[in-house]
Amino acid sequence: MTTTPKAVLRAQLLQSRRARNPEQRAQDNKAWCAGVRALLTPAMRVAAYHPLGTEPGGPELVDSIAAACREVYLPISGTDGQLLWTLYDGPDSMRPGALGIPEPVGQRHSSAVLAQLDLILAPAMAVSPSGMRLGKGAGYYDRALAPLTTGQPPVVALVHSTEVREVPFEDHDRPVDGILTERGMSWM
Repeated sequence: MTTTPKAVLRAQLLQSRRARNPEQRAQDNKAWCAGVRALLTPAMRVAAYHPLGTEPGGPELVDSIAAACREVYLPISGTDGQLLWTLYDGPDSMRPGALGIPEPVGQRHSSAVLAQLDLILAPAMAVSPSGMRLGKGAGYYDRALAPLTTGQPPVVALVHSTEVREVPFEDHDRPVDGILTERGMSWM
């Protein structure tokens, strides 16, 4: 089995995330929630993600976003590696999905709904200073973002400040428009 540079880097980044102590994780998650709220207005409609394990934002991220804007769409793992999107209606609307990831219950929309939103908050393992995003490797977000015009809506990846670094990328990888770390926001 061949190990790709992306797979090696993902494993290193995941190990580094897991090595953070609970106090540091809580402090960083609080900073990400504050950073996201600073990007939002009450009229905005956004797509976000439900952080799992060591993913940036922690357990308060979705409710923090929902409190600061009009609508939040969360992803659902669809068939053939496609993401579907459902409007978040509070913590009681969440159920474990096919991959065990908490997903909202409700009407499902194709990724075409993303073009109608004001902002997309995307998970990442790392992002280059030029905006190339390294995901977990399944390509869900690359496929969901591919049809969108760059910057319409803007895509912001959440990563640790130590994860802003050069990353291997391929032609199908789509850059993000901004990076939010625990230290602050930067636009491309």
